[in-house]
Amino acid sequence: MIQSTKRRVGIQLAAAVGGLSLLGLLVWNIGVSEIVAHLRPIGWLAPLLLVPYMAIALCDAKGWACAIPSSKYAQQVPLWRLSLARMAGEAVNNLTPTANLGGEPIKVYLLRVHGLTIDTGMASVVAAKTTLVVSQVVFILLGLPCFLYRLGWVRQGWWVLGPLLVLAYGFVMLLIRWQRRGLMEMMVRRLRRLLPHWQRLAQWEERARQIDVHLLGFYDGNTRGFIASTVYHLLGWLLGAVEVLFFFHLMGVPVALIDALIIETMVQPLTVAALVIPGALGVQEAGGVFLCRLLGLDDGAGLTLMTLKRAREMVYDLIGLTVLVRVSGVLFPQKVHSL
Repeated sequence: MIQSTKRRVGIQLAAAVGGLSLLGLLVWNIGVSEIVAHLRPIGWLAPLLLVPYMAIALCDAKGWACAIPSSKYAQQVPLWRLSLARMAGEAVNNLTPTANLGGEPIKVYLLRVHGLTIDTGMASVVAAKTTLVVSQVVFILLGLPCFLYRLGWVRQGWWVLGPLLVLAYGFVMLLIRWQRRGLMEMMVRRLRRLLPHWQRLAQWEERARQIDVHLLGFYDGNTRGFIASTVYHLLGWLLGAVEVLFFFHLMGVPVALIDALIIETMVQPLTVAALVIPGALGVQEAGGVFLCRLLGLDDGAGLTLMTLKRAREMVYDLIGLTVLVRVSGVLFPQKVHSL
């Protein structure tokens, strides 16, 4: 177990160093002066860079709200509190190599004061994560035909898009089927086989069973909630393309909306593939530069765009961590503050 942990930490550290090296290589080749030249037109308008993500965060929070089981407690949670709790969880996801899963329990923890129990909270987080993934798949499939069109591969595109549609449908159905068949309880049972002497896992198994019950009820009895959650998350992804267009506008770089959509959609698979690297550092930037080059934009504009997105992400991660620290009472050990 110790050797396995050391190996995993070593892989994660190597991946982080590799991502940082890739980012450094990009900056070295393109030049800091190119980034500065594209940043200069923004000037005092820089705070506006944070505005688009506010709408995105609200859409994602609303998507999570649609996955929370209806109760007299859950209905009282304001949307802005859900947004802050989600922001704190996403900060942990972005800053740690946990495959975007490490921050999910944090979201439930931050809403415990609103009567959201661990089993219902974790069920809502898993369901919301599922609808987020489903909407991301739909979002990528929306941008793929546009990308193929811009590359001049319209006729050949169907040979690519057709199999991907089948694979996407099969992936979504398999993901939901696993959850309906008791995925959480199954995972805890496997942990018990690996760690037979860990007594706490016996308590977790019962809780996992309750989470599976809530998930089954969500997928079987709340179809409207599933669709609504997916639609809200999809709207958040689409607003991400608007954010790209807005960033380019502030930089003074003329870009068509379809190109902004292509950049935002096609960078998603690269980011997902680099889950082992915290925040997909380096990979996201390299993907953005490559896509901008394919669309006829200069490398400096692509790297500046990704730099601005990274800066915006860091600001909101800092806000999320501040919320987490304040609520957990780290700064105020005598008293635990609520949101």
